[in-house]
Amino acid sequence: MPEKRTNIPKQIQLKVWNRDNWTCRYCGKPVFFAPALKLLDKKSPNHGYYHPNGKEENMLPLFQRGWASVDHVEPKSKGGEDSMDNYVTACWGCNLKWGQKTHSEGKHKPNELNKSKVDWDGFSSLYLRLSDHEDVWTKLLKKEIK
Repeated sequence: MPEKRTNIPKQIQLKVWNRDNWTCRYCGKPVFFAPALKLLDKKSPNHGYYHPNGKEENMLPLFQRGWASVDHVEPKSKGGEDSMDNYVTACWGCNLKWGQKTHSEGKHKPNELNKSKVDWDGFSSLYLRLSDHEDVWTKLLKKEIK
């Protein structure tokens, strides 16, 4: 029986996104913090910021497949580890595209980490401004800002 897949902890996801400057390491596009888009859509509905299933016809092209995700460079299903060295930021589109593929199966190697200072946070700071309650994300984001 296949091993049950577990989610990467939110704290680790946030560390990866910040390390990678909220940029997809495969295509180089900026990524968006989906919980912020969800709150933005709640505050200003029907503008196409978010759809729970990512339905592209219900979202602005800017946000389609642009949600931040963490990808295993070497897929866990093929022996990859749960480690910072094996994690990269991927836009949802690239994560879906590469799935469980390895480099030998055509998956691109991630781009080098952009070490230049980028003032992009994927709208994570917007999440703190829009959130009206203290949840796991607000606690983690506040800790990360300090």
